[in-house]
Amino acid sequence: MEATPKPTPIGRVIAISAGLALIVGVLTLAFAWPSAGMGPREVPIAVIGPEEAADQVQSQLDEAQPDGFDVTAVADPSEAEVLIKDREVYAALAITPESVDVYTASAASPTVTRLITGIAEQMAAHMGEAAGQPVEVTTHDLVPLPADDPNGAGLAASAFPMAMGGIVIAALISFNVRGSGRQAAAAVLAPLAVGAGVASILMYVLESIDGDYLAIAGALALTMAATAWGLLGLAKLLGRAGFVLGAVVVMLVGNPLSGMTGAPELLPAPWGAFGQFLSPGAGGTLVRSTAYFDGNGGEAAVWTLAAWVAIGVLLFTIGTVRAKVNGVNEEVQEPVPAAA
Repeated sequence: MEATPKPTPIGRVIAISAGLALIVGVLTLAFAWPSAGMGPREVPIAVIGPEEAADQVQSQLDEAQPDGFDVTAVADPSEAEVLIKDREVYAALAITPESVDVYTASAASPTVTRLITGIAEQMAAHMGEAAGQPVEVTTHDLVPLPADDPNGAGLAASAFPMAMGGIVIAALISFNVRGSGRQAAAAVLAPLAVGAGVASILMYVLESIDGDYLAIAGALALTMAATAWGLLGLAKLLGRAGFVLGAVVVMLVGNPLSGMTGAPELLPAPWGAFGQFLSPGAGGTLVRSTAYFDGNGGEAAVWTLAAWVAIGVLLFTIGTVRAKVNGVNEEVQEPVPAAA
């Protein structure tokens, strides 16, 4: 007769329940906290006019939202357009007694565009009450989103696949490809193939982004290569524990702090800026810059992603060399049978 299995000790049941509560709590905090704490934090904008006008707008904004905006004075709409298209500011305001003109780039961040437009409408309402006549608000979208995705939902939703893509690539290579040379080759080819596929979906199926296909595919490939090489290097050096550690950082830290759903400047400080030093945040910035701004504003992201690739290659090389050295040492120490 088979023995009846012993019940699980109550202590283990409690420990499992507490562990699950901790894990789910961490997941909830990681993904909900950035959204719950979203708000402007030194969002760069411009005011068309003299320094006095910019200082006045800065004071008004500081009263409503302390440290929410960083205002720069520009001479004319042409200068404001250059700054917006170079991704140095998100928007510009031209304020006269009769009107408020808003120059924006919804492709940079639909959320920030709505925020700035709302602020302009509030200013116009207060000015109209003081003057006793309506003040018109006119919006000029200098870099609009595609007509098929006016809210940028497709690009925002791609943040998760971009992060997960690099993790999946690293997992499949680390645990299914044998031989360091073949792993390295796969880590070069797989991001290129996946980047090309994702770019095709975003551009031709969802029609969420515009721009040059090869440039966008390259930006996506570099993003996934940065994640994949980082995890591959950790796995080669530290084994499964290294891979799990890297994947947790990418998904629970990098992805929520990427700023893809709004803008890095809307996330709690200083985490929005910190997220740009991780591959999901840098990759999101690079893809957006490549798709809509001819690469402007993406230089720092390129260097960040290249640094992650280099770190991953270095860790992978160290782990490979260490494994070979350990293998040689084991062969040397193998006991030799004594002669009869």
